[in-house]
Amino acid sequence: GMKAHNIPEVDAAIREFKTNYKNRRIISDFLKDKSIGSKRLVSMPDRVTNTLELKGGIMVYRPTVINCYTGPLPNISTWWKAWSRFMFAESLGEEKGGVSLLLPINRSKYPALSVEEEKMSIALQAIILAIFDATLVYMMEHTSKDHWEALRTGICQRLNLNKVPRTLDILRNTYKDSEIIFLQEVSSKFVEKAKNDRYFPSEYDIFTPDKMNPKRDQNSVIMVRRRYFNTAVVEEVTSVVQSSMGDENVPVSDGDIFALRIENWMKQSFLLVSFHGDTNGLATIPVFRAVHKAIFSMNPRPKLIFGLDANTHEVSTKKKQGFSEFVLDLKDKGIGTCWGQQLDPRNRTTFNARTYLQPQLNKAVEKEETHTKGDRNPKDFILFFNSEFESWGTTKDNTGEQKYIEDMVFPTMSFPSDHAILSTYLIPK
Repeated sequence: GMKAHNIPEVDAAIREFKTNYKNRRIISDFLKDKSIGSKRLVSMPDRVTNTLELKGGIMVYRPTVINCYTGPLPNISTWWKAWSRFMFAESLGEEKGGVSLLLPINRSKYPALSVEEEKMSIALQAIILAIFDATLVYMMEHTSKDHWEALRTGICQRLNLNKVPRTLDILRNTYKDSEIIFLQEVSSKFVEKAKNDRYFPSEYDIFTPDKMNPKRDQNSVIMVRRRYFNTAVVEEVTSVVQSSMGDENVPVSDGDIFALRIENWMKQSFLLVSFHGDTNGLATIPVFRAVHKAIFSMNPRPKLIFGLDANTHEVSTKKKQGFSEFVLDLKDKGIGTCWGQQLDPRNRTTFNARTYLQPQLNKAVEKEETHTKGDRNPKDFILFFNSEFESWGTTKDNTGEQKYIEDMVFPTMSFPSDHAILSTYLIPK
């Protein structure tokens, strides 16, 4: 097991299990324990073992209810044989066993951990992940034994395995007239599929950051239409934006910010920026201000078009960036949005809620609380200088058909994103 893989502090983790976890009830004492989520004892090991793509595009899944694992999981006994083989014996590229992929959890980033838990974090993650996966199999066995695996297969086919093709299909058909497409949290697989698509390479150039994030595999991307832009005259200026943030400790990672300077065929210069904000939106204002500062350092000054998932929230707190505060900062700097001048914090572009069948247990929401505790927030924007453009015909879309159904949770079986698609016409002044 873990000792054979030289995992540190295994005995301490086993003592912690026997003392603090062994006799817990699986729902009220385990799945509803928010401290497990805040310590990342399930979400961190799940992130690195849930779904693996090996050389040659071979997909490997940890045996669990919450991914696209294709083997049968009818009971705990069958699950444990498959799970222990995956975690301790299966060849996973250069590593042997999923336990070899686990990373330490640091108290400096997740202060809910104790000093002792930090020391034993790898071994403790393996144990808590096993409890979590076993709990879900037990729940499925006793609540939906004859149906859950077929239901999961259908969900995986639509939301996971078909996510990239469906996204490309929406862009290719519903948004085929777009001159610029800003994308966030884009996987390398999406970029590869788009570049080899039958349609996009003939119409668009697809630009990605020089510093893509291979581990998170969530990158901001910009697609531009060649009939409008001279894609031979293009320069990535992400570093200029980042340097404009100075020494401020802003929660951004490689791939979150992507800035391009490009010319159209009339030799007008543009700064195109795609940005994905952190979960709480705390990076959004610092990044916006950095973009604003960077553009005034450029000569000649380009026209700004900025598409972003700002992760702003309808109601601000000390830990979450509010919509209204962000909008005030935009107005102060002469920035317009695709939403016009009358900005409404109830103009939401997300509506989703996590169940308990996912690894971040502190974010789980019960069904009857979906409207009050779910993520229903005004998070997405297209920005520009009021002196340069005005927007017209803005739409938001959670169906893939340029229509938005209010109070509908998404993604759905036909719409693969957890953020609405925004579309607008920008009219030069």
